[in-house]
Formats: sequence, C-alpha cells, structure tokens
Amino acid sequence: MRTEADAQLRLEVVPSADLLSRLPLIVEAPGTVSVTCLPHHGPAKTVATSLELARHGYTPVPHLAARSIGSTAELHTLLQRLLDEGIKELFLVAGDRRTPAGPYSWSGQLMEEVKAFSPDFSIGIAGYPEGHPQFNAEQLRSSLEAKAPMAASLVTQMCFSAEAISQYFESLRRSGVHLPVWVGVPGPVSVKKLLAMGARLGVGRSLKLARGTGMAAALLRRGDLLDFDSTRLIREVQQKLAHHPLFAGFHVYTFNDLDRLPGLLASLPVAEPRSGSGTNARKLLFPAKT
Repeated sequence: MRTEADAQLRLEVVPSADLLSRLPLIVEAPGTVSVTCLPHHGPAKTVATSLELARHGYTPVPHLAARSIGSTAELHTLLQRLLDEGIKELFLVAGDRRTPAGPYSWSGQLMEEVKAFSPDFSIGIAGYPEGHPQFNAEQLRSSLEAKAPMAASLVTQMCFSAEAISQYFESLRRSGVHLPVWVGVPGPVSVKKLLAMGARLGVGRSLKLARGTGMAAALLRRGDLLDFDSTRLIREVQQKLAHHPLFAGFHVYTFNDLDRLPGLLASLPVAEPRSGSGTNARKLLFPAKT
C-alpha cells in the first residue's frame, strides 16, 4: 500500500455509498483524494463526501462546477462548510451542465467569487494538452491566462500521449504560466467505458494519439472487459518530465474501479531524496520489471 507522499499521486473518485469502505484498501490517510462534481450529483454531494473523507483523515479536494451552483448563497454555504472542516483546496471547473443552474457560467467567475469569500482557499484549474471539443486553442489559451493568476495548481485532462503532455509543459513555460501540474492518466478501465467517457472529458484527439501505446490494439480487439493499461504512458511521462520544475505528479482518474488500482499504483514512481541535493529535490524511480 502506498501513500501520496511515496508515489506523488492523487486519486480522483466519484461520490458513492461504499467509497469509505473501499478507499482505505488502496490508499492510506492522509492521502489526497479529488472528489468529482457530476451534474446528476450536484455540488452538495461532492461537499458531503469531502467532509466525510476529511473526518477519516484524508485530504480531500472537492470539485465545484460553476454551472451546477444555483446561487451565490448556496456557494457561500458550501464554502463555509468546507472551511469549518479545514478543507481549503478546491478544484474549479465550468461543469457539464448545458445551461447554468445559477449565476456562474464558467470557472473564472466562480474563482473570483471563491477568492472574494475567503483568500484562504487554494484553487486548482483544468488544463487541456490535447484540446477540448467545445473550444479552440486560442479560447483555451485566453481562459488559462485569465485564471492562472488566481490558481495554485493545474490538473490536465485524461491524456494518452506523453509527447502531447511534454509539449503542453513547454507551452505553459512560453506563456508564463508557472503552476504545478498534475498529469491526468486513466486508472484501469474497460475500453467501452473509456470511449464513453472520452468525448465528455475532451479526449477524442488523445485517443487517436494513443496509437502505439496499446490503446489502438485494445480498441481493435473489442470487448467490454478489455482494459487500457496506463503503465507505459506513466513511464514515458516520467522519462520526459521527472525533473521538470512544473511536474507535480500523477492525477489518476479511477472511475471508482478501486479494486483494480493496486497493479497500476505499483508501477507509479517512488519519490526518494537525491543524494547531495536539497530537501525539495527528488528522483522518481520505477520498480524493476520482472
């Protein structure tokens, strides 16, 4: 069993009734757990799950989706509940609702409101190394530059191309964005679910770029039980970015298939001090293949 400190990782989960009975078998408290905000759940369920995780010793990062929040009063209530439990890190997105439930239509508006409520919140934002189905490159660049000054970190969409991720890091450097970046990778997931989630998460081009990584072969074989294995992708990202100053670690989209995570987590990098270096330096090592 690994802790976040060992593996430099975060797990993203969906609120569910059995989460707290299954999660400790995979990652120990105080590991960081990112909690989604799906349209049919709403922010209240995300916050309630985050509060439960905090009370069990975890470090939750609740997602708040701008379009799912019905009013400023609702937002303030949710934020106060989080502060009362000591939760000060958030991940803000626009969300998947087609029309806003209240006054917020994009994450930039929500960030401003959160910061006005309390400057103590640390805010993470989304990044799109391989594009987004609803926005062009210029729109994504403009949005990122507007939000970056208010943000403390960035989490990428679920990606399959180490080269695209590496190029994205360089584009951040050129644009003057210096946020720590968590690289989003899928946990073990069936090809059927991956394809279903792909369009919604904005990874259509990512799937095409995955040729040669094992994804193309999985797609050709067909079958609901075939899984995509991110091990090779993780190794390639580590080789390219291990010493990059913006690389924070891996953000694993679990799809709540927690029982299948241990094999993937065993392949994640282990952080250990670099000899003769300062305390903040680290070298990421993979276990030897057998």
